[in-house]
Amino acid sequence: MIILLLALIAAPGPGPDMTVLSRPITGPYTHLLYEQKAEHDYDALHYTIWVEVLPDIGELEATAGVLFSSTVSNLNEIRFDFLQMNIDSVWDTTGPLVYSQFEDSVVVTLSSPMNPGDTSEVYLAYSGTPWNEGAGGFGGFWFYPDVYFHMGVGVYTDPPSLGRAIFPCWDHPSDKASIEFYITVPDTLYAVANGDQAWKRELPDGKAFFHWVQPQPMPTYLAAFAVSDYAVLQDSTYSWIWYYVYPDDIEDALVSFQNVNLMMDQYESTYCDYPWDTKFSYVETPKGDMEHLTQVYHIYFAINGYNNYDWLLAHEMSHHWWGNCVTEEIWTDVWLSEGFAVYSEAVWAEYYGPEAYDDYVVNDIMLPYLNSGEMFPITNPTNPSEMWSYTTYQKAASVLHMLRHILGDTVFYNTLHNYFNEFAYSNATTDDFRDHVEAASGEDIDWFFDTWLHDWGYPIYNLEYNWVENAGNWDVTVDLEQVQTVGPIFTMPLEFGIYGTSEDTLVVMWNDLQTQSEVFTVSFEPTEVQFDPGHYVLSPHLTGMNDRPQPPPFGTGTLYFTPNPTMSMTVLNWSGMVDSELSVTLYDLSGRMILEWNMNAGDRHMDISSVPSGLYLVEASGPGNIRQSAKLIIQGRM
Repeated sequence: MIILLLALIAAPGPGPDMTVLSRPITGPYTHLLYEQKAEHDYDALHYTIWVEVLPDIGELEATAGVLFSSTVSNLNEIRFDFLQMNIDSVWDTTGPLVYSQFEDSVVVTLSSPMNPGDTSEVYLAYSGTPWNEGAGGFGGFWFYPDVYFHMGVGVYTDPPSLGRAIFPCWDHPSDKASIEFYITVPDTLYAVANGDQAWKRELPDGKAFFHWVQPQPMPTYLAAFAVSDYAVLQDSTYSWIWYYVYPDDIEDALVSFQNVNLMMDQYESTYCDYPWDTKFSYVETPKGDMEHLTQVYHIYFAINGYNNYDWLLAHEMSHHWWGNCVTEEIWTDVWLSEGFAVYSEAVWAEYYGPEAYDDYVVNDIMLPYLNSGEMFPITNPTNPSEMWSYTTYQKAASVLHMLRHILGDTVFYNTLHNYFNEFAYSNATTDDFRDHVEAASGEDIDWFFDTWLHDWGYPIYNLEYNWVENAGNWDVTVDLEQVQTVGPIFTMPLEFGIYGTSEDTLVVMWNDLQTQSEVFTVSFEPTEVQFDPGHYVLSPHLTGMNDRPQPPPFGTGTLYFTPNPTMSMTVLNWSGMVDSELSVTLYDLSGRMILEWNMNAGDRHMDISSVPSGLYLVEASGPGNIRQSAKLIIQGRM
């Protein structure tokens, strides 16, 4: 689900980490993630959704047609994921079908057994109040004043896919199908959905009827529609890019979206042509951001007449390659979507040059992760809090940055192109990506994947240098020790810049031992040795040795608040920092400080009764130069 103009690509100043806006609100997650596939004996091919939005009563009336093929012999019944609304009837071309509705699903008895390759279409009529995650949640269908919209991923929901909140489906990222929506709304409103608009018709009873078609296969969590009195704007460069915004925000939108065509150019030149036969668009919504296919739902406050949310626009656009087109096979491989999207923020920054890329990688990707204190592996997160984390987003992006350096640009981008070409409109795993790295490089890469993706933490290097003259040359000795107490011994090619008064050179140590020493001979007298001058290693040296983050054993966990949303009081939760004194600051979305707290160990209550309702960012910092930011929603009081 969730950067910058040159003016913003700079060392971070005081204030919160704004990149947390691309991540969902975290919460008190304790359950393990659903990782294995449920039994699945059919393949969904196409969904047709007829839906009428009834704003006055906050309900939907709908019918879903599901075209599917059997993958087993003697298929007698099928199960659809479905939440909350009532199934009124089920039928196929032969007539009514027997069905049973449960809390999270509906099971339909077929009119005749099916065998592999057989196809059929089942229709389900349903109505009622659609499900959402409730206060502080993200996913599901929402009735806001004047805006009615669906968010296809849940942050409190396991598994996160929430196509099932608006239509019966097999709601798993591994099953892709084409989709079309027929949407009826009051004729003062506009409905936008996936794909291209086939037509709009005015009905005689004060209603409007929209038909949207997405012909290429997509996962159900990307299916969505939004309804409001949208103004429809067309991009001035690309006629297939559209913007759906509130009428009062038209002037701001003209500025906030002015670089979208340049982002598209950058991704098409770096990755490949936009991979969808239909539109690309941004849709203004009260919640966001979310990369629904061909229609990114973009949060309202980011359309502000400035370009300070370019990073967020770029992040969500890039999902149309990574996540939407090449989709993770299972949710616990979500780094293949979110890590790639965060790295793509840096690819967008690279439009402004290599220095902008380097600044963005260091200051907006590597440092936020290092300062977070998180230490768990990227792959196989154990709960939703770990899945929507600095590790999944920033550490995973750092891994791609390091991999690019190790492979070189040609092999790295050949890897991405080949990986994309094989798995476009399909699903991939971490092992699939690793196999493509090895195929493009011709080398075993397990040494990199095993430590950086599948294991804990990051390397911490103690380094000493000395140099002596030797027969007219100079011998430079590098003594290295990896001193991290969490995680493995990391294998990496480490660069050292050796500088003299008028000459310099770059040397490389292949480090695969905890303690290692190597001598490099140069023709000039050194005055300085610098470790990793190109910023290619995720390690605390990036922060400066005197400011090295020192997380507690096994890390800090992820910062969150309970309750969130709240009206007047909330409690800060940070599992690895419970015995620490904390400095906590509340910021509004402009970065302006609103409140500060100095918390003793055991004191985690935050009185926010004086703060107006809205979305805020909270930064908490503690001993060891550890800090994290998180979102906090303050609701209006009665």
